[in-house]
Amino acid sequence: MTETKFIKINIPSGKRILVTSDIHGHPELFRRLLDAAGFSDDDLLVIVGDIAEKGPDSLGALREVMRLTGKGNTVALMGNVDLARVDSILRLDVDSAGQFYEYLEEIRSWSHGIWDEMTSEFGVFCSSPEEVLAVKDRVLERFRTELDFISGLPTVLETQKYVFVHGGLRDSDIRANASRDARELLKYDDFMTGAPVFDKYVVAGHWPVQLYSDRTACCDPLINRKKRIIPIDGGCGIKEYGQLNMLIIPDIAADVGDICFLSADDLPCAEALEDQAPSEDHINLRWIDNRVETLERFDQYRRIRHLSTGHECLIPDYYMYDDDYATDYSDYLLPVKAGDKLSVVGESPLGYHVKKDGVFGLYRRRIRSVGGTEIRKGHLMEATI
Repeated sequence: MTETKFIKINIPSGKRILVTSDIHGHPELFRRLLDAAGFSDDDLLVIVGDIAEKGPDSLGALREVMRLTGKGNTVALMGNVDLARVDSILRLDVDSAGQFYEYLEEIRSWSHGIWDEMTSEFGVFCSSPEEVLAVKDRVLERFRTELDFISGLPTVLETQKYVFVHGGLRDSDIRANASRDARELLKYDDFMTGAPVFDKYVVAGHWPVQLYSDRTACCDPLINRKKRIIPIDGGCGIKEYGQLNMLIIPDIAADVGDICFLSADDLPCAEALEDQAPSEDHINLRWIDNRVETLERFDQYRRIRHLSTGHECLIPDYYMYDDDYATDYSDYLLPVKAGDKLSVVGESPLGYHVKKDGVFGLYRRRIRSVGGTEIRKGHLMEATI
């Protein structure tokens, strides 16, 4: 059993609370949000887990978080990925080396991992389980400070009005969760759907907010006032159209309606040159329900039927795998006015795959590249669950 580390603090009135989660090795996006928010020594910053892995600079993100926590006004919490990685490194032995190396190969196929970043600092790239074992002691010696920092991260932060936890809480009695295995609270898939009603607002990451809707792929934070839950994971490092979100709670006593957020991604910006009306019938294909049937093939795209809903749509081959499954994709024709700013994910014969106001979909008109990336400000969307 992994101990749940529960901490409680009282936040004085007059102090802003900034909250982010699931940085996943993106320190530049993290810094951009802090700068845009005007983060200062007068604020409290809460980082709700999953600092590393799946992004280009896990060590950079981790070291930036360590630096900020050293200033005294930042609290970092454990994430399920943080725990899994540090445990796998500390427990690495002859019996686990094969499985550890399989993970390395898997993450190398689509992203970046902290182990490779660590070994690259002394000029080593591991090409076998044996090579992993051979450098373990060097990793433990060189990165003891970083590994100890992750190992010591608390699981839950409770304040007067808000509770922060990476995955979610299982029991409506907040303190009852302290007796649970930490892994139950760090990895709580689909938390908002299965959760009870809480007395305080529970702010959680882990489960990208895009997964809560089967129609619209929106990356913006949500609020469920009935259950008192605020999910904030924008899919940074997980979805190709994902973003890093940061809540700004103006005061511990402020109404939740006063909470706003900032978001940042690394997608190039473009300007829409023509209006586009939205489609009425559309789908958000999520990995939790992504079995499809191919009805007709074309050059670089196909027509499919989503098996559980019967919805038919066109989809680029790029978003398909194993012929019977689709990756995260939406055929939503976004509502666009000429002059609107769009974040461009890619282009296919079906049009531009873009994000507008946090929502991923299609734009089939002309665009003009304007360069740079965008930081957006918005307010929490009401959850329909």
